[in-house]
Amino acid sequence: MDVIALLLILGFVLWLQMRILCRFVFYRIEYRCEFSVPEAHEGDTITLVETVYNGKLLPVPWLRVDIHTSRWLDFAGTCSVIAQENRHVTSSFVLKSYQKITRKWKLKCLKRGVFHTENVTLVGGDLLNFCNVSVALPVNAALTVYPQIIDLDELIVPVSLQQSDRIVRRWIIDDPFLVAGVRDYAPGDPLSRMHWPATARSGRLMVRKNEYTSQRNLTVILNMQSQYYELFDTMDKALAELGIKVAATLFDRALREGNPVRFITNGCTEPDAKQPIVTGEASDRDHVTSLFRILAGLRMKNIKDFKNLLEDISSDILNSEVVIITAYLTVEICRQADRMTSEGNDVRIILLDTVYENDVRPEYADLYILSDSVRQEAEKLHGRTADQPAAEQPAAVQTGN
Repeated sequence: MDVIALLLILGFVLWLQMRILCRFVFYRIEYRCEFSVPEAHEGDTITLVETVYNGKLLPVPWLRVDIHTSRWLDFAGTCSVIAQENRHVTSSFVLKSYQKITRKWKLKCLKRGVFHTENVTLVGGDLLNFCNVSVALPVNAALTVYPQIIDLDELIVPVSLQQSDRIVRRWIIDDPFLVAGVRDYAPGDPLSRMHWPATARSGRLMVRKNEYTSQRNLTVILNMQSQYYELFDTMDKALAELGIKVAATLFDRALREGNPVRFITNGCTEPDAKQPIVTGEASDRDHVTSLFRILAGLRMKNIKDFKNLLEDISSDILNSEVVIITAYLTVEICRQADRMTSEGNDVRIILLDTVYENDVRPEYADLYILSDSVRQEAEKLHGRTADQPAAEQPAAVQTGN
């Protein structure tokens, strides 16, 4: 009888603790989850801070928090579960009466984007886990990860149209300048700076001589199409991400030099967007930050053919440094670039792919391609050599026919 009574008492105690703990486990539990900074750059290491407080006399024997976030936020030193674009991380706590615990996770931002952790799941139960209860708790933690700033001097080089494709190392965007006269032509000078009246008078090639000034606006035009025949979704996402990094680097340089900048792209940040992005022009930090936010939120899709976009906006760009960032080059793109050059703009085309055809070149605008080292690495990655056409592009596109 004593054994039976002891077992009955033990069973009653276990049942009682199960009822009490499962009923009151979330009573006066406060949980907060937030990123240490609202904004970061790709490759940065930041902190996710969890704070949990038990505001009652009854202790919590165990509390599990299931955090659902993006796979592109890498939690250092944790075993997380990755499913498609999502990452699942589990955090466990044991709380005494009126105890507050703060836990910090180190995160590495693997990719640009706008990431939201809207809800977490709290799971608790009794001492022996005979039963458990769960509740979804809103936390609304948001993080904007800007694209990485890269070294354009190492990434791209200009192609000199005057010297049989001899490659000359020079920064993609010159410092702003005013025309101050003419000088003799030097190897590597772009054709767009030729001074033809002075050349005719002197009988030798002459180019415009430049003096530097503090203001010259910059227009960055980004093509989110990775192939000529591409509807809506971007196929080669690596090329598109490289173009976004190039645009971010140009914005960063414009901010440091105090030059007005605007951004135009056939991409979008909203899934149901119908119009391309065309921003205003300014040089202050708030404006450039808004451009970085656009880059962070760009989706891998395009909503307008790039050729049509250039036709629509070319007449509105005057006296500007224009940078066209594209993964492919066609006769139509070259023609629009030359048209903008003839209207008083300095136009540069940055070609992101490792293969281009010799007969598809702008006549007046400057063409920039990937440097030799970058081209070789990219060609190995794609399994092709420099003289082979890109498999995803039709021959008619590469030859300009």
